[in-house]
Amino acid sequence: MFKVLLADDEPLVLIGIQGMIDWGGLGWEVVGTARNGSEALRLVDELQPDLVLCDIRMPVMDGLELAERCRGRDGALPVFIMLTSYEEFNYVKQSMKVGALDYLVKLELTPQALEAALRRAEERIQREHALRAPGAAPAEGLAQYRDRLFLQLYGGLFDDPALFRQQCDDLGLRFDSPWYVVALGSLQNRELPTGPMATLSTGVTNLCAELLPKYLPCTVTGMGLRHLSVLFPVPSPEGLEGLLTPVLEKAGDIVYGYFSTALRWAVGEPVQDILDVRRSQRSAFSIVPLLSEDESIVFSRSQAASPTDYHARQVAQVQEYISQNLDKRLSLNDVAAVFGFSPNYLSQLFSQWGESGFVEFVTVTRINAAKDLMAATNLKVYEISQRLGYESAFYFSKVFKKIEGVSPREYMQRLKGA
Repeated sequence: MFKVLLADDEPLVLIGIQGMIDWGGLGWEVVGTARNGSEALRLVDELQPDLVLCDIRMPVMDGLELAERCRGRDGALPVFIMLTSYEEFNYVKQSMKVGALDYLVKLELTPQALEAALRRAEERIQREHALRAPGAAPAEGLAQYRDRLFLQLYGGLFDDPALFRQQCDDLGLRFDSPWYVVALGSLQNRELPTGPMATLSTGVTNLCAELLPKYLPCTVTGMGLRHLSVLFPVPSPEGLEGLLTPVLEKAGDIVYGYFSTALRWAVGEPVQDILDVRRSQRSAFSIVPLLSEDESIVFSRSQAASPTDYHARQVAQVQEYISQNLDKRLSLNDVAAVFGFSPNYLSQLFSQWGESGFVEFVTVTRINAAKDLMAATNLKVYEISQRLGYESAFYFSKVFKKIEGVSPREYMQRLKGA
């Protein structure tokens, strides 16, 4: 039986939620109710609930502060689901930052929606209990948590370095290398139907996760259906091609031998801070279009080394700005103004020295970021579109389908079924 604490400053809401579903029949026990965040925090300590279902806006202490304080003391438990109103979308975004699993709009709350949210919470709680069980955590549960941490890392979702360090400690992860670089593996079988593609993606990721650490220390993370990221700790940014090329070639050969499919590699720029590996992965994504049968491994050119690479450095700087500001307006005129360029100069800069045109780069970078968020969070389609600077979820869905061949909702369903 899972334990849930309900917190809302409206008594009728508390009564309504308690009577909305058969809690006991679904395997849940309502162990307490609270009228404000301070009272809820005391009951969390006293009752040790698995889930807190609470209003975002409450007196004394709101739901955001409550979740943040609980997260700072005990990590992933209790799980939080927030109750919101339509006008509180900014609070919803903040709740995701403090680790809330989901949110429910009060005026739209139905027994079906509540039961679905509880099922998602059960899955999270079971994984956390398995991880905290006496003795060694099950390998499968531990792997899931590690994958989620890396997906959040690549998505740039760790605003609090202390929280990141705490999660690393909990998972037994150490990041003490002077440099890091991401190699992005790209599966080239674009003609396969959805079912086999999901199976192929899982098989290739698992094979690389078993194979690559035998040659160099690294961590392999699946990134949707067609890409996988390999994080290599390296001693120096010098000599990366000589260090990584033989290993990546070997992996490509073995994958082809097992699955008869090409696995090509785009290697991003090296970074020193582990919390900055998103930049390495983004630079790898930006050069994926350069991969071909003749060039199965391509290294980022953003670390330009000679005066002749001046324009390439300019392109890399603009690309980095775009990657770090996906929530802002990124029209040609807007970005040109940031760097003091004319729009025509910026357009020519990308056309002549970039791997793609300006608009194509912005579009592909946003869609790749959207896929990262789909894999690493429970955000809804409209929330992802707003986080990535789209004016409407409809336009975002249209662009996503044009790039990926499926709608965002279909893509998310495939991820869950992969």
